[in-house]
Amino acid sequence: MKVVKNIHNNISLCIDSKGNEVVAFGKGIGFMKPPYEVPIQKVERTFYNINPIYIDMLSQIPEEAINVSSQIIDYANKNLKGSFNENLIFTLADHITFSIKRLQENIHLDLPLIHEVKHMYPKEIQIGEYALKLIKEKLNVELPKQEAAVITLHVVDYGLKSCISTGESNQEKIERCTQIIEEYNGLKIDREGFNYSRFVSHMYYLLDRIANNTEVKTKNKKIFDQLVKEYPKTYDCAKKACRALEINPNDEELLYLILHINRLSSREEKQ
Repeated sequence: MKVVKNIHNNISLCIDSKGNEVVAFGKGIGFMKPPYEVPIQKVERTFYNINPIYIDMLSQIPEEAINVSSQIIDYANKNLKGSFNENLIFTLADHITFSIKRLQENIHLDLPLIHEVKHMYPKEIQIGEYALKLIKEKLNVELPKQEAAVITLHVVDYGLKSCISTGESNQEKIERCTQIIEEYNGLKIDREGFNYSRFVSHMYYLLDRIANNTEVKTKNKKIFDQLVKEYPKTYDCAKKACRALEINPNDEELLYLILHINRLSSREEKQ
């Protein structure tokens, strides 16, 4: 394997024997001046199909944050029995670095409620909670508890490779649902926006939970009834979308769908 660019002491951009570009991790592989051949036994792990934007960004991220991010995604793959996109390791490392910088500079942001994220993603929240413990252990930084929710949403938003690559029918359903929301509310949704990305991620997981009969079940009946009264139009839109998708989610799942549609619609109307 040929090293063509050093990113950190233990991380380099390489070209493999087939001419493919790959980010390689290995102890000391980034010490020598490129180009040079690195023995394959010195390479501990490799990442293919990395977005060039992230390759340029890597040199600005501390190597310790990249290693922590790598361990977090390894934990996620093992415990959720999935396969996350390789780019996620580097975007998460960037997020962790930025979160630590905010803390050090005493910059406070409104973070999502961890209880809400726990209800929406009861399994995935374990990733965020594990991440905070690992960051404290490896980087000696104690981030706010709410950061567990932010990290969870970051992982969910960037998603599982298996969900995105094999879920053609789900993609079509989500697009149909999006069109219904647009037609019902008379607006055009920005499909490149963050809120839409979060909505899509939620829909993938919702469809997966319904297919596997593992819907979220908590005691939020009062909140659901209140939302229906406050946002009757959004509730009607959500019900229309569910009928079109031939799904019948329980009130708890419908509650979160209403929240997502309301957030998506209100943000688009303001633009």
